[in-house]
Amino acid sequence: MFERYTEKARRVIFFSRYEASQFGWSQIEAEHILLGLIREDKNLTARFFRRSHANVELIRKEIENRRVRRDRISTEIDLPLSEGAKRALSFAAEESELLGNRHIGTEHLLLGLLREEDSIAAEILNERGLRLSDIRQDLARQAHAETVTQNLPLDASGVADRDDRWVEELSGACIDAGLFTQEELLAEFTHVAALRQFSADTEALLRALAAKGLVDPQQMLKLTFDLRDEKKLAEFIEKLRTEGSGE
Repeated sequence: MFERYTEKARRVIFFSRYEASQFGWSQIEAEHILLGLIREDKNLTARFFRRSHANVELIRKEIENRRVRRDRISTEIDLPLSEGAKRALSFAAEESELLGNRHIGTEHLLLGLLREEDSIAAEILNERGLRLSDIRQDLARQAHAETVTQNLPLDASGVADRDDRWVEELSGACIDAGLFTQEELLAEFTHVAALRQFSADTEALLRALAAKGLVDPQQMLKLTFDLRDEKKLAEFIEKLRTEGSGE
């Protein structure tokens, strides 16, 4: 099951077993995976959590307040995954595929926990301001940036640096002039950067649908993932036909 997991992701599962045993639970729940994730990958938690919100002990106490703690179980006992934990790991595998990754890493585990919405783990993450769409877009932008960097010719880095400088200066001037707020500009950068990982035809079609009010511009990235599923594609087409005939 864990063949595609990175070394860090495997250690998260190891730590989640330990956490479950400390709580005296006979199976590993999604919240134990969350504790393992925070314990293992400090870079990931520093990226998406505020410093005070990524404290293992504080989150463990929160879980204790929502779960009855029992006598500890020996760490030598191999604890199974609960159904919720299995779903979270299944979601993590899906997120890896949606992002075009071959591996399943800690970032995918985080997405999987957020998608298991009925879990204590998802509740705690949401309370700390973590949102599935935001993290998914952030990771998509990173993947796109890495792809672009890998494909740049050796002499292109200087051009990219110059572009960064003028974009930064011009953006500041536009904000100072009241043409955009910083939030509006960042939202547009996020939206376009996410879409740039797809073909020009994909972007053009989505923009045309958005212009007609048939697609939420803020949900375009999620929609591109959803439409890869044949069932969801058929449902979306049927929805368009229904809305079109009602005009």
